[in-house]
Amino acid sequence: MNRVYIESPRPASSSSQRSIIVIAFTGKTGAGKDSAAAVLVNRCQFESIAFADGLRREIAAAWRIDERMLDHRPTKEWAIPALAVGMCSDPAFISWCFDAGESLHEPRSPRWAMQHWADFRRRYRPSYYADIATRWIARKAAVGFRRFAITDLRDPVEVTALRALGVQLSVVRVHSPNATPLSADTAHHSSERHQITVDFDLRNDGSLEALCENVLSLPPVTPLLASCRQQGTHA
Repeated sequence: MNRVYIESPRPASSSSQRSIIVIAFTGKTGAGKDSAAAVLVNRCQFESIAFADGLRREIAAAWRIDERMLDHRPTKEWAIPALAVGMCSDPAFISWCFDAGESLHEPRSPRWAMQHWADFRRRYRPSYYADIATRWIARKAAVGFRRFAITDLRDPVEVTALRALGVQLSVVRVHSPNATPLSADTAHHSSERHQITVDFDLRNDGSLEALCENVLSLPPVTPLLASCRQQGTHA
């Protein structure tokens, strides 16, 4: 019998991986993590991704809703009939909620749906969504991208997945007095209680100009500004 050998892709060298910069923002809801990442995208040629990107796509498909319903911050805490458990098209999720004593007909908020769908999907593989994000980073890095901003670091599992990439990782906590208050049925979820060890703290007092200055003053960012200017960006 003739044997066919398929050569596996060569792993990236450690030096190549170390040239990849990942800045991951953590902090309370509404603290300004997305805005901070946008500064890096607009001023320093970063690519942006959220661990929740895959989660939102799955929920939109499972409940047959517009994905933008899950992104609109002012209504994330509103209970919506379309997001009742019984409206989900996945019978396994419905059974999982029923076994946990959850109402199948009570309207649920987008945040509640995201929290509980994430628990459902990660029940056997805690790194499920972290793996989606790190695969995306690896694919982008393979074609030459070297700077990535994570907008929603929330779970220690996600930190572990990022560190496993062997990249230059900086974790930044965004502090803001304007953080969004959560509803009673979402504020005590485990995702809101995780403790993340950070490398840097970033203040966001609500001024976009001040936030931009603070982001560009972060130690992992300042060395990048000169190269951004040389490449004709607006930094």
